[in-house]
Amino acid sequence: MTLSTRNERGFTLIELLVVISVIALLISILLPSLAGARQQAKATVCLANLKRIGLQNAMYVNDYGVYPPVRLSKTFATGTAESYYHPIGHEFRRKAPRWQWFLSDELGPPIDPRKYQSEEEFNASMVIDNEYWEDPAMRDNAHDIRNGAYGYNGTYLGNTRDDGKGWIRFPVSESMVRSASGTVFVADSRGGLARHGDHSYWLDPPKRAKYGDPNADEQAFAPNPSKPREALGHSPVERRHRGRGNVAFCDGHARAMTLKDLGYHVNDAGSAVPVAEIDREIANNRLWMGTGRDDR
Repeated sequence: MTLSTRNERGFTLIELLVVISVIALLISILLPSLAGARQQAKATVCLANLKRIGLQNAMYVNDYGVYPPVRLSKTFATGTAESYYHPIGHEFRRKAPRWQWFLSDELGPPIDPRKYQSEEEFNASMVIDNEYWEDPAMRDNAHDIRNGAYGYNGTYLGNTRDDGKGWIRFPVSESMVRSASGTVFVADSRGGLARHGDHSYWLDPPKRAKYGDPNADEQAFAPNPSKPREALGHSPVERRHRGRGNVAFCDGHARAMTLKDLGYHVNDAGSAVPVAEIDREIANNRLWMGTGRDDR
């Protein structure tokens, strides 16, 4: 009789609270692990993308003997807008293409022209629709070809700007990069618009120099007082994968690195510090210039 009565009344309130407490404790233990695993999975996808991009660049350099331009906006002969298209059986051309278009043989174009009805509509689109050019950990502008996940070391590898005297370090031949395994090609970039300012397809080295001129530093990685609506001025490597940024080198290999290891001067929080606020000797461009030395 006593045993039957106890079985019918079920759990006591204290017993239920104990069970709930144990479940809550297990959840509190497991959630950080699950979040960490999710972050690690995103970092792995990003690193795989950069390895593919780095290897495609190595093949491009092997085929053409030069590094791709950061943006081919003008021709040498006419000074007019250049056009380019990936040969995938479509007649549309991409005007003034950025560096991504020159590495699309194996990866596919970052924006598929077959999705558009006219060449004008295609050229107006900045929306990346190819997952190889995207980082799942990227928060803002992840699909924008100008402000997306990855930036190019254009200052020293493919600078297509004209300073009035001629092209700046363009084209850069294979022989000019003496340390391919020790030269940054592409890395995580921090995006554009409100969080960044200038377009981040162009990645800035630790000693940010205007047009590659070591004597003409601009305000780097910091708010630009002339553009109050923009939060930041230029884009260093972004450390969005547990305090590290994924980096592809000119020989095709890729790895995660801290900003300090990449040559940036960082503050206590690990963020890059503007060049204008530090001695030039603190930061170094050894992994950026192609020589294996910090020449500037």
